[in-house]
Amino acid sequence: MAKKTERPTQHPDDLMAVSICLTFQAKRNPEDDDPPPLHGIAIEETFAAADAADYLEKVIGAIRERRLYGFMLQEQAECAVGAGQWIKKTIEEVVAEATTENAAVRLPNVQRIKVRHDD
Repeated sequence: MAKKTERPTQHPDDLMAVSICLTFQAKRNPEDDDPPPLHGIAIEETFAAADAADYLEKVIGAIRERRLYGFMLQEQAECAVGAGQWIKKTIEEVVAEATTENAAVRLPNVQRIKVRHDD
């Protein structure tokens, strides 16, 4: 006689969601001409209970090592690449864009850079 396969019962932990939002307790310096923006970063992930615990351990490690901002930016970048929102650009394409006349380039932690190509 074949045994009936029982459907696993849900556990209350399986019904929870954890969200992390990082905001800065700072304001822009009004004396600076072009201060970098203070972005709010948020991540929302859905995991099984066991996987959620592993992910939270990674977040806790980032907090303890004072690298939470970088960790969250990396998570967002990996999601964008995985979803196909960001695609690879060849070095030739990067150089071509940078050498166009008066190309304005925005880099993290740098307010303004102007690249000018003199022939």
